[in-house]
Amino acid sequence: NHVRCVSHTSKENTVLRANVEPSRVSVIPNAVDTSSFTPNPSARRPNCITIVCITRLVYRKGVDLMIEVIPAICKKFEHVNFVIG
Repeated sequence: NHVRCVSHTSKENTVLRANVEPSRVSVIPNAVDTSSFTPNPSARRPNCITIVCITRLVYRKGVDLMIEVIPAICKKFEHVNFVIG
């Protein structure tokens, strides 16, 4: 009897497209509990850059733009890791 969305845009879409009362839709953003998920500083690799992209791998999310710049980033920086998921 209630809908939870991860963003205000999702809420607006749900209200408009599904004809749901706004009072029946809540927004609870995605989040990370940093007390449970904290990087271990001693595990860092010196002089290495890690670029992380966590999203649905669909065109509208702009992943293609990141993929386009990977060669330029790799030319500019000697040690780069990409985590894409």
